[in-house]
Parts: sequence; structure tokens; C-alpha cells
Amino acid sequence: MQQIERSWDMLKPSARAQVSLNPIRNWVEHVVPEVEKAGKKEGRPEKKIVFLLGDPTAYPKFQTPNEYKEIAVNSVGKIDGYTDFFGDIKVRTQLAEVLSSHHRKLEADDIILASGGSGALFYATLALAKPGDKILMPRPTFPLVKAFADFYGIQVVFYDLNPGTWQVNILELEYIYEQNPDIKFILVNSPSNPMGSELSPQALKEIVNFCERYNLPIVSDEIYENMIFEKREFKFISDYTKTVPVLRCSGLTKKCLVPGWRLGWLALYGEGDTFKQVKQALRNISNILLMPNTICQAALCEVYKKSLDIIPEKMDELHARYKALHHGLHDAYGISVGETKGAMYATLIINTEEFSDINSSIDFAKKLQQEQNVLVFPGELFYGEKFVRLVICCDLEIIEEACQRIKQFCLDHKKV
Repeated sequence: MQQIERSWDMLKPSARAQVSLNPIRNWVEHVVPEVEKAGKKEGRPEKKIVFLLGDPTAYPKFQTPNEYKEIAVNSVGKIDGYTDFFGDIKVRTQLAEVLSSHHRKLEADDIILASGGSGALFYATLALAKPGDKILMPRPTFPLVKAFADFYGIQVVFYDLNPGTWQVNILELEYIYEQNPDIKFILVNSPSNPMGSELSPQALKEIVNFCERYNLPIVSDEIYENMIFEKREFKFISDYTKTVPVLRCSGLTKKCLVPGWRLGWLALYGEGDTFKQVKQALRNISNILLMPNTICQAALCEVYKKSLDIIPEKMDELHARYKALHHGLHDAYGISVGETKGAMYATLIINTEEFSDINSSIDFAKKLQQEQNVLVFPGELFYGEKFVRLVICCDLEIIEEACQRIKQFCLDHKKV
């Protein structure tokens, strides 16, 4: 048999691995260093202000509370072996009680524990769609589900949120579905990453009615469910329907200030045997990935309940930072601060027509880094345009300094 001549320089990655890209991580790992190498403006401020990744624990006011750490420490040894691959049955039973709604009493079998909120989204996407299928996603949106879809050959159809208010245009949804009647599910994200916006009760009702008409299940990304300004009660989309199947993705990671714990869940809301086959599909997937770590499973319910007391105070802190940003940039040239209702993000809306040499939010972000040493994410990473996203967990003094730099940057690029 003729042998193929081989050498180590022939080793190639798979085609799927090469299309697997998380845009925001790519920006941090590759674009930011490239922009830095390309040169910085003379006289640029020495202190770097970073508004990039949404890790609250990177900032003093939003580090993991000691109460949560004590719970985790005391959880060591409670569950040391393999659990059911959906997660420990006792933990899921307790969580089902917490997540039950007035429409539906959940059972342990309706809860699947996962590696963070992203793991829950991964489960939902793969359980409902196969290569070649279409899914409906908002734009702008967090890019991870699109990355999953690209990796598995699932087609993404976007529906645009109304700029500024970031609400849903139901007429556009109707038109899109008419053109794509084979869509498998609609993704909803509220409170939103990147905008920090919240879908109104009217928008939630319209989405539910739309899904009712077309027998379309909902995958709802609600990882920021408790992170709402002004201590308002958050409305889950599952509260607005008794019949439309809802796969609700959430977790401890962000709203409990423990992103590194990587513990999320998928909760299934539906009537009768709606999810019978989907549950088997989810079990097949979880049998491959196994279950999340057991120390965090044992701590889950106690930390979740404790967060209901602690997080409102943290949201007051975040709201103060948003108001400081809004006040500091209210008279900035060529930009405006987008409306934020919760989460840990704010957006700057860019009127590119008012600038001499800024044609996109990518231009804005790169030049802001080079000239003012302020790092932000451009809207294109979230499949939007003409806005940049800021994480607002940092100290108030940093936000105030950033406002001065951003205002100066805008004046430097003012169209004459």
C-alpha cells in the first residue's frame, strides 16, 4: 500500500473549528493588541480605562460577596460523585419550586443544570435545531448563540430591534416569518446584553401572540433577570402564556456576581407532553457533556435566595453609574447615551454624519483606544451598528474621567 508522505506542517484544524468564533473574545484577544501596535496618539492619557468584558468581579464594588463564598465552602463534600446529568435531583427539585410560575408548576424533570447561562443556551439551540435549520434572533444581540449556530451549520435569521428603545417591531417579525416559515424557534433576550434594555410588557405580549399564531417555541435568555434598576419587578415571558413552549435560560453567573462558578440552568415551561421528545434530546446532549461541577450545584439554591437580598443594593450602585455616564455625556458632540433599564451595560449611540473621519462604530472604538486610551466594544460585534457598548461596573471616578475623554475625542473628530 502506498503511504502518504506526511510532515508536522501538514496538521490542519477542522473546518468547523475555523468558523467557531466569539466576536467579543476575538476583539479582546486580537484586535485590541493590533490597534495598540498600530500606534497611539502622542499625549494619550497613560491610564487605561477598560469598558470591555462583563465580569463584575473585576471591580471592587461588585466582587463576589463573602456570604456566597461561605456557602460554597460549606458545600464542599455534600455532592462529590456523578449526579444525574441534568443535575442533582434534590437541587433541581428545589430550583423547580423557585422557578414555578402561576401558569405552570415545574418539576425537577423540567430543570437542566448547565455550565453557565451560555451552556443553557447551547443546550436549547442544539435540542431544537439541526444543521441547515433556521432560527430567529434579535439584532443587536449577544453573539454566542450565533457562534453556536455557525459551528453547527444552523442558519440565523435576524429581526431588528427599534434603535434607541430596543423594542420589537412585530410587523417585521410577521414579514420575516412569511419569508421563512421553517424557522425552528425565536430567541428573546431581556434584560439585554449589549443594550441593558428591557422588553416592555406590551412587547412580551406581542411576541407571545406571534408565537401562538405560528406554533413557534421561545428560547428566552434571562441571565440578567434580577439585575433591574429601581427595584422594579422583572417580568418573565413565560408569565404571559399558558400554551407557548418557553425554554428559559438563566443562571447564577451574572446576577449573583459569580461568573467563574459557571452554573446556569434551562427551565422548560409547557403544557402536557410538549417537551417529552425535547427532554430526551436534552438528555442525549447532557450525556455527552455530563453535568456541571457539584460544589456549585450544592450551593445553588442558597446562593440564589441570598442574592435576592444582596443584588438590589448592587443594582442601586450600577444605576448610579449609569446616571453618572448619562449626566457626563448629556452635552457630548455627536453621541447620545442609550436608554438602559438594567444589567451592567450602557450604549453610546453614534451619529456618524457629524464626524469628519468616523464612519462606523469600529472606527470609533479603535480611534478612542488609540487617542484616549478608553476601550469599548463596537456595535458590529453584536450584529448592530452605530453604537458602542460599555460595562459600567467600575468606580464612579473612572466613569467621570472617561466622560471627559470621550467628550474631547468627539470634539477632536467634529466635522468642520
